[in-house]
Amino acid sequence: MALPLLVQVRYGPHEVPRTVYALNISARGLFIDLDEPKPIGTRVFVQVTSRDGALRARGEGRVVRHEGTGCGVELSGFAEADQRVLDAIIKDVTGGVEP
Repeated sequence: MALPLLVQVRYGPHEVPRTVYALNISARGLFIDLDEPKPIGTRVFVQVTSRDGALRARGEGRVVRHEGTGCGVELSGFAEADQRVLDAIIKDVTGGVEP
């Protein structure tokens, strides 16, 4: 299910976060549109914000695939509280339907 959602990503602790579109999101991962996709295996720091800006979930993932100018990021490093917020954001943007 295509559902543009703004997310912030950075690839290192000292890199300035950049805002990109997540074209697809689930509890396991997201697909983001990038000008220059990073190599598979690259660690990604992610912040997902709800559409109204009220909720934010921060965690980590890694690039697992490329397709066109985008890349799939497997989400794996979210603290329990952030995972609950992420689940709420996903439920809101998908209407409760897992993409």
